[in-house]
Amino acid sequence: MNVFRFIAKHLSSPKGISGRVVSFFMNWQIRPMYKETIRVLSLSDGESILDIGCGNGFVMNMVAKEYSGSFVGVDISESIIKSALNRNRRFVESGQMAFSCQDMNSMSFDDNSFSRVYTINTVYFWDNVANAMKEISRILKPEGVFVNTLFTNETLDGYPHTKYGYKRYTEKELTEAGLDAGLAVDKIPIINGKALCLVYKKTPHRRSEIQ
Repeated sequence: MNVFRFIAKHLSSPKGISGRVVSFFMNWQIRPMYKETIRVLSLSDGESILDIGCGNGFVMNMVAKEYSGSFVGVDISESIIKSALNRNRRFVESGQMAFSCQDMNSMSFDDNSFSRVYTINTVYFWDNVANAMKEISRILKPEGVFVNTLFTNETLDGYPHTKYGYKRYTEKELTEAGLDAGLAVDKIPIINGKALCLVYKKTPHRRSEIQ
């Protein structure tokens, strides 16, 4: 298999030992994105937090070491969920953290479940951005915040592995999907403009009021 296709495959759905290895190197490479996402989330103690596409639970581990609260991670890969459980065993055993294998387009959580939701570098693998935003809006509490952290399309084009299976949504498409789902939207460039955090807030508004 083409090495770049192999990397892309395991970034979209990490499986087995290969998936764990790819996830390890990804955590090392894009740690600045993790730190910026945590900063933009503006967390405080007692939050209910969901990580969509949690991978091996690296970011959740970072957050749980700094803040108290309840943490849930979901991913489509059963094998990487096992890695997340192993990494965060003490938080899981204390009841502070939980993981499950779920499709983000139809999650098992009740309406208004989370005050903070985030995802990092998963949007390229979403099949239907409109449906995904509606589901995120459903599970967000009123005034809850969703942070979608991603590379710009220009940055993606500079990586050889992103030729395989990576969708390129425009900022306009991602903004429109959020607005249609009832979310106000803001944009925060990070890492010298190579990436950005799209920040969605669940707040009552008329769509025409959001620019």
